[in-house]
Amino acid sequence: MFKKILVALDGSDHATHALRTAVDLATRCEATLVLCHAVQTPQLRADYDKVVAKKAQKVYRQIGKERADDILGAAEKAARKAGLSDVERQVQEGDPVKALLKAIDKASADLLVIGTRGMTGLREIAMGGVAHKVTVAAPCPVLVVK
Repeated sequence: MFKKILVALDGSDHATHALRTAVDLATRCEATLVLCHAVQTPQLRADYDKVVAKKAQKVYRQIGKERADDILGAAEKAARKAGLSDVERQVQEGDPVKALLKAIDKASADLLVIGTRGMTGLREIAMGGVAHKVTVAAPCPVLVVK
């Protein structure tokens, strides 16, 4: 049914539930599982010294990439332990919604699995802001996991 399943991971409990569901689906469908994390660096105020702002952005990006490596490494370990051998990783930068849409395109994913809420906190009662926006904009089916 599905050949490439992309799962959005941010380290939250909802993402962990999404991973379990994605691993189960990938196993049943004999699909490739693509693990994705979006590194978002904060925008600094325009009145900051440009040199300071540039150095701060570099530090934020490095910390984000290290966190992504930790999150994706743990997810890959769990997926392989469950018996999956076809597992890929993607780290995207920028706004999580745009990053996930880019990841879907890059992987040619035919399903996105995402948790209802992530690390950004409660933005909406029923579904997080990222999950809602991606559900509306994604070119493939989206499975939202509680």
